[in-house]
Amino acid sequence: MDDLAIQLNHRKEPVIILTDDNDVLEDTTLCPSSTKTYPFAMVLRLRVLQIVCGITGLVMGMVAIIEEKGKMNLGLAIPAGILTVMAAGGSIYTSHGFSGFRSVQCDPRLQPFRFLGPTVRSAITLTSLWLAACLLHTMLLFVSAKSLFHSGQIAMLAAILMSLTLLTLIATAALVRIDCKYDPD
Repeated sequence: MDDLAIQLNHRKEPVIILTDDNDVLEDTTLCPSSTKTYPFAMVLRLRVLQIVCGITGLVMGMVAIIEEKGKMNLGLAIPAGILTVMAAGGSIYTSHGFSGFRSVQCDPRLQPFRFLGPTVRSAITLTSLWLAACLLHTMLLFVSAKSLFHSGQIAMLAAILMSLTLLTLIATAALVRIDCKYDPD
């Protein structure tokens, strides 16, 4: 039982020790600051944010198609949302945190690209999904900015889709930074 507790505790970031009065006594970490621990909890939160933004963008894109009477302007959020959910789900599945990191013997020429995925097949798949999703989100930003000048519901939908798109792209950039920084190799 203690081994299980130790295995689970190594993934936690900070530990806050409380006294009997529920006052914070001190802030400590389970690992020394010299070692880099993969921040799985932060990564999981950002991935969930991407999934929520993708699903919400998908729904807002459907509303926009209805509002625009079938035009695919703001409806670009539909494929962007679907690809975001698929890419984030795949990224969670291949994440460092679920099974712990196991060093993979790979071609030294491919070593700098290991943050893209644990295997070449998953790296190609995830990179393709994320590139397509980010491209659609970038296009959606421009279409939404153009649609902000319309009046009524379209401007409101454009503002919502812009904020969802920006959140998704910021979370993606943060996750790429985390994966590059904390890759064990």
